[in-house]
Amino acid sequence: MSAENTADNKEKRRRRRRPAQEEEEEAELEVDEAEEEDDDDDESASRGITAGKGRATPGRRNTQEVVQTGNVATRSVGSFREYLEGVSAEIRKVAWPTREETRRLTTIVILATVAASIILGIISALFTELFRLGLSTPMIFVIVFAVVAAIAFVIYRRMANTDASPY
Repeated sequence: MSAENTADNKEKRRRRRRPAQEEEEEAELEVDEAEEEDDDDDESASRGITAGKGRATPGRRNTQEVVQTGNVATRSVGSFREYLEGVSAEIRKVAWPTREETRRLTTIVILATVAASIILGIISALFTELFRLGLSTPMIFVIVFAVVAAIAFVIYRRMANTDASPY
């Protein structure tokens, strides 16, 4: 690696630490320089250097660690308070429905619940009657099992003949 490349790398590192406006101006100059010198561009592309983001981004080295002071009780109360502040900030971001939307959606939920409970009640009543009859006459269990097995076989054969996957 030549002395020019080493100096150029140091200059790039210094530029990354400058404020965002200076970085944008420097990026424009770099574009002009990159058009003039194609060989430097090939070398930087092979090393994986990407273009700047145009703004200052926090790095791990630049962030300051927050030192918590106080005893266990004050730290836990403080962290709980921070949690509640975060929750309230998120609640403020929620797009709440209007009164009409709330009524409409509530009606849909209630109707769907009533319909599902009626359907499940009918299915439960049918199976209760089937088991009551099946326990008194075991032949009914055999007949129902044969009918269910035949229906499953027909459905399986129809799906096997088509190219559609059941999953």
